[in-house]
Amino acid sequence: MKLYKYSLFLMSLAIFCLPLACEKGRNHVEIADGLAKENKLEEALAEYTKAIETNINLSEAYYGRGSVYLGQEKLEEAATDFRKAIDINPKYIEAHRKLAETFTKIGAPDDEFQKRYKAIENDPENPLNYVDLGVFLHKLQKEIDAIAQYKKALELDPKNPYIMFNLGVGYLDMGLYEDAENIFRKAAEINPSYDNAHYNLAVSLHKQGKVDETIKELNKTLEVNPKYSDAYVVFGLISLTEKKFEEAIAHYNKAMEINQDNLNARYQRAIVFALQKRYDEALTENMAVLEKDPKYTNAAYNIGVIYHRTDRLDKAMEWYDKITKKIDPLHEDAYYNRAQIYTMKGDHSKAYSDYISYSYITKWRTGKDPAVVYKQDEIKELFLQSVPTLKGQTKDQEIEVKSN
Repeated sequence: MKLYKYSLFLMSLAIFCLPLACEKGRNHVEIADGLAKENKLEEALAEYTKAIETNINLSEAYYGRGSVYLGQEKLEEAATDFRKAIDINPKYIEAHRKLAETFTKIGAPDDEFQKRYKAIENDPENPLNYVDLGVFLHKLQKEIDAIAQYKKALELDPKNPYIMFNLGVGYLDMGLYEDAENIFRKAAEINPSYDNAHYNLAVSLHKQGKVDETIKELNKTLEVNPKYSDAYVVFGLISLTEKKFEEAIAHYNKAMEINQDNLNARYQRAIVFALQKRYDEALTENMAVLEKDPKYTNAAYNIGVIYHRTDRLDKAMEWYDKITKKIDPLHEDAYYNRAQIYTMKGDHSKAYSDYISYSYITKWRTGKDPAVVYKQDEIKELFLQSVPTLKGQTKDQEIEVKSN
């Protein structure tokens, strides 16, 4: 009990500050912001530090100092400050964005780019140099730039199915399914024994709703490689779409028989169990996924949805909290569903706050407002009438980008 009270006291200190300290800290931040705009970076750093010394829980001070560090290429210091800002305010979207930008730079120092550009400069007729740069960019989620490099490689070696495969993966990740279909089809025609080409052609067709052609390519994949576990996952998705639940489960079981660590198969099987209202089995499956991959966001989200649907609201809230605070703080649907629970509990202020977070994140991702609902009474009506849905898989698999 003493430990609990002590923790609660510390929490209250972390959340609240004395008015004078808050005001002085924010004054330092305002001064620092002005100095940063004037490019007086060292002076700005000093002011941000004074703000933090005055009030250690001022998230905007850590964010401002981190931004200056980022501009100075002091990446480790920047990452530390952005993390601190997020710890204080998990909904600080700009801090999340800056932290992601910092991680990208940490993972891709200039010399890594220069090494690849130098290789192209020294041997501009070698297509594999462009592939290497494309793969590097692709891993940084710069799909448009990666596609440009794959196209340059393909100009130099127009019949190389492996280059075509990489280009096709870029198209898939961009949602250009028809382009992906065309390039994977060419790769499979050049090398009929290329199982990845047949499989990803099937994925491209499935994304376009071409079911018969998808099945044909999945069968070709298995003719080439009978142990291609993910082919059965897509078979399962087709059966699930047709509401043939037991057939879908049989496909997922086959995928896991071939590869017991196929998390996509286990995750999809959990969805079928949930749709059949076999909720305990669905929860067990999703938990098993998270044991193998604690960052498998959709599995955690679906656990929350299952508890939500079965009116175990405290447990649902626990999982939505876990997602927004630890697993994926920019998971907009978790905020939306948590807002619904707050509404059901009569806490409309927190519901409104979560809805605004949902709106901001949605707009940040898509550039559009999700709805023209901003009044608390309208949000209350919105949430009382809605039912949370299970999160389906956004990709059929994490497709490895090959360079050979």
